[in-house]
Amino acid sequence: MSTAWQVRAGRRGERDKEALESGLVIVGWPAMTDLRDFTTRSALKAAVESSYPDRSTYVVGNWTGQLWRFSNEMTDGDLIVMPLKSRQRYAIGEITGPYAYRRDPRDDFRHTRPVRWLRTDVARDEFEADLRSSLGSLLTICQLARHNAAQRIRALAAGEQDPGWRHGSSSIDPDATRADLWETVETGTEPVRLTVRELLAKWGFSRRTATSLVSVQSDLAERGISTRPAFTKARMDSVVELVPAADEPESSKEPSEKAEVADTEALDELPTKWLVRAVLPDDPSIETINMGKSLATAITVMLAKDYSQLAVVDDDGNYAGAVSWESIGRARLAKADPTLRDATTQVRVIDHDDELFGQIDEIYRQGFVLVRGADRRTLIGIVTANDLAKQFGTLARPFSILEEVELRLRRHTKRCLPDAIFAKFVPRWAKSGNPTFGGYSSMLRDPDNFEQLSWPLDHETFRELLDQARDIRNELMHFSGEALPDNDLALIEGFCAILRTVDQSG
Repeated sequence: MSTAWQVRAGRRGERDKEALESGLVIVGWPAMTDLRDFTTRSALKAAVESSYPDRSTYVVGNWTGQLWRFSNEMTDGDLIVMPLKSRQRYAIGEITGPYAYRRDPRDDFRHTRPVRWLRTDVARDEFEADLRSSLGSLLTICQLARHNAAQRIRALAAGEQDPGWRHGSSSIDPDATRADLWETVETGTEPVRLTVRELLAKWGFSRRTATSLVSVQSDLAERGISTRPAFTKARMDSVVELVPAADEPESSKEPSEKAEVADTEALDELPTKWLVRAVLPDDPSIETINMGKSLATAITVMLAKDYSQLAVVDDDGNYAGAVSWESIGRARLAKADPTLRDATTQVRVIDHDDELFGQIDEIYRQGFVLVRGADRRTLIGIVTANDLAKQFGTLARPFSILEEVELRLRRHTKRCLPDAIFAKFVPRWAKSGNPTFGGYSSMLRDPDNFEQLSWPLDHETFRELLDQARDIRNELMHFSGEALPDNDLALIEGFCAILRTVDQSG
């Protein structure tokens, strides 16, 4: 299976003409010698550090990763996407050989890979939105890995349309409109299944917020359509089915098969607090052990599956407690030959729709809690202190990145722009004396203002990334019970990396 990479031909596309004419992809780093001299990543990093002693540790590590991928990880048959600055197009090619170092008098034309160019006229809008987002990275070398990128880029190289990406269980064409959804549900010719993310995208939304959920739920209700399970509760990448909301009960159906009616009362279910299910996987499950089993069986299962805890149930499958390495240790201290019952301890069992923050103290005190499903009886998962730490880290990271972006923009624009220009973008109500995040977007839309920053970046691309970061930041300000989508997180991380690179003052 081939991999796809984006490789830029210089900040202003200065290498793209020769790359196309010579059947090569060429990168810079003029101070670096033949990369084949470095057989380990650590050796390459030391060389980068020596060649660019004025660069920060972060930049050295970043450049090392890019050069290592270019010289070692790319392989024959991998696809290359190269932005063509002069034409506002993209070239797509296929790697045909190993890395080579040229003795070119131009020191930033020496690091190469041979490429067979397949297309050199790909317009930006031929890529679907998610691929365009990946192509927004300003790294010279980056892998395009999300959403079947390689397969889709190969289709474009063959002159075909980007097939897009959808969940394997989806039944709706990515290009289907809302009218197509209504018609298919009404005729009942085929099941209408798509992910929550795909459903929201039909209305132009990327996340669940009060605004997006009210809009989608209201339209569904107006059409007499509901989703099974309710899209307001399912995970973003879980598949839901669109079904008619029955006019009257059908006795032939089991209750579990009935759709939840999508009337306006369901709008009361919009997320307003963090629930326990937010830290569970999309399809939560839990392994249990019967109380009648031996302690050795429990230990074997825990070792084999790298579990720290194991739920214990009785013969009817009802909760009986839990066993952990700590409880096993205590049981062995108390008895020479303890049983599973001796090692079983009582822990709190909470419901999947309990408020998460109300359980934090207990989770950290006990180390974990067990979680019941919608029937208030069946165990469906375990939430550990480590789960909380990872989840909160995931949720907090976008805010941290965007705060750094805003601080770096504020510091550099204040340093470089005249006070009179800076003040034009400060709202009258802003007690801080600083622009809003959107204010920096407006400020730097002016080429003259951007030029005064003296950043060696393409203005159009930078402006586009800043606008995208602003939109993501605005979406984050609305409450949502799920993490930022991977492509949005990658975009703001990449944009922040750019600012760290050009803003070396700390």
